[in-house]
Amino acid sequence: EKRMQEEEARKRSSNDGSAVVASVATRHFEKQKSVRAAEIEASRARVVNDKTPDEVLPVDYFQKLGEAELAAKAKAQFDNASKEMPIGIRYFTAKGQEDKARALAKQQSLSNETMSAATRHFQKINDEKEATSLQDQTKEAMPAAIQKFTLAEYAARDKKKAEIREMHDNPPEMAVGTAYFTKMMNDSAAEKKAEIERLKANPPPASAAGQHFAKVESQRKLEMEALKKE
Repeated sequence: EKRMQEEEARKRSSNDGSAVVASVATRHFEKQKSVRAAEIEASRARVVNDKTPDEVLPVDYFQKLGEAELAAKAKAQFDNASKEMPIGIRYFTAKGQEDKARALAKQQSLSNETMSAATRHFQKINDEKEATSLQDQTKEAMPAAIQKFTLAEYAARDKKKAEIREMHDNPPEMAVGTAYFTKMMNDSAAEKKAEIERLKANPPPASAAGQHFAKVESQRKLEMEALKKE
C-alpha cells in the first residue's frame, strides 16, 4: 500500500510538472505571435504613411519618356556630327532629309487621291479607331506600385547623373602625391615638346655619313633631270 501511495504521488508530481512546462511553452509562443502581429501592423502603417499623393501617371508614361530621351540623344549626336561636317555635306544632308519628307507626303497625298470612296471611308474608320485606342491607352492609369518604384529609380538615376556632372564641372581637389607626379609628367612633356620645336627651327649639322648620302641623293636627282631633258 505504501508503494502504491508513492507511485501515485510520483505520477501526480509528474503531471503537475508537464502542465507547468506546457503553460510556459504556450505563453512563449503566444508572446511570439503577438510580437509578430505587432510588427506586421507597424509595417502596414509604415507603408500607408510612406505613400505620397503623387499624380497618377498614364500607363505609357515611361515608354514615352524613354523615347523622348532617345530622340534628344540622337539629335545631340547629329548636331555634334554636323559641326564637324563640311558646309557642303551639311547642306546636302539637310536637303536630302527635306526631300525625303516631301516625297513621302506627296506619295501619301497621291495615294489618298487615287483611293476609292469605299476604301477612303474604311481607312478613315480605321484611323479613328487607332486614335481612340491611343487615347484609351493614355487614359489608362499606371499601377501605383509600378509608378512609385519606377519614379524612385528615375530619381536615383537623375541624382547620380547630377553628381557625375558636378564632379566633371567641379572636380575634387587632387591628392598631394597625384598632383606632384602629374605636374612632373606635364613638365616633362612640355620640355620634350620645346626640344622638338627647337630642333625643327635649328636642326643640328648632319654627320659625315649623312652629308655623303645627301650628296649622292642630290647627284642622282640631277642625273634623272638630265635624262628627262634628253
